[in-house]
Amino acid sequence: MNTPLSEGFASCLNPATLSGLPLREFLAVAAGAGFPTVEVSIQQAQAHGTGPLRDLLQELGLTIAAASGILPAGPVLPAPLLVDPDTYRACLHGLDGRLRAMAALGCTVATTVLNPRSPLDTIQARSVAGERIAELANAAARHGVRLAVEAVSVQSSLPANLDGPHPVAATLPQLAEIMHDTRAEGAGVLVDSFHWAAAGADPAHITSLGPGAITHVQTADAPADRAADELTDTQRLFPGDGALNWPVFTDALAKTGYTGPMSVELFNPDLRALPAGQIARLSHRAATRCASPAEGSR
Repeated sequence: MNTPLSEGFASCLNPATLSGLPLREFLAVAAGAGFPTVEVSIQQAQAHGTGPLRDLLQELGLTIAAASGILPAGPVLPAPLLVDPDTYRACLHGLDGRLRAMAALGCTVATTVLNPRSPLDTIQARSVAGERIAELANAAARHGVRLAVEAVSVQSSLPANLDGPHPVAATLPQLAEIMHDTRAEGAGVLVDSFHWAAAGADPAHITSLGPGAITHVQTADAPADRAADELTDTQRLFPGDGALNWPVFTDALAKTGYTGPMSVELFNPDLRALPAGQIARLSHRAATRCASPAEGSR
């Protein structure tokens, strides 16, 4: 049975870091590397079956910290919040079933991504985003699940489904404004260290979120030879291998009262080319060494 870190934040592994692995293999590799908790695609979890998956998790000593796919895009990938209206309505089909599966697996966090730019003008896009965050958060709350909304701060090489001519919200403070206006108690913020770095790595962006606002945390490091506005997701490094100031980041998290895990999420094709077991072991070592706030910050 794997156990969380005795000090600092527990380590977690996002399946994107081991892209393409079947769910069972991903879980086995994560457990073998020492991770106590993981993220999963809820579509994959449902396809596996909640009962058998619950048994497998218990056998491996794993828990599910967060699940993507509250809005699904196919059998694995999630859809962002600002898809077109027809796609959004289609994504709502089966929502209760996905949330029931999360609850049955002991997963209390559903992650989603807010588009940083959109074809909609800024005012309309923020209004639609707020309405959808409130709708999803209220649906999730009925199952004991909390929504975690991620702001995307990288500006270069965005996927087409996250891009558009008009800005929406690309920083944690901008996301917090939208979240505040929704007044949805079941919604929180997903803080991603790489996007935090792309937005300037200001600890006040985290601490100003306030107590209890952070629902989930994902991590990757940023290369030292790239300016913040030049960062792309394919440049993500193992935590501790780049320029990010990890004590500042973890101290800021601790000051908000966040006590959940820090999940390693990489999209770097060079790192993904390594053997799966090696990626998982390096991810666990990286998460462990970067997970502890400074003494007295908690």
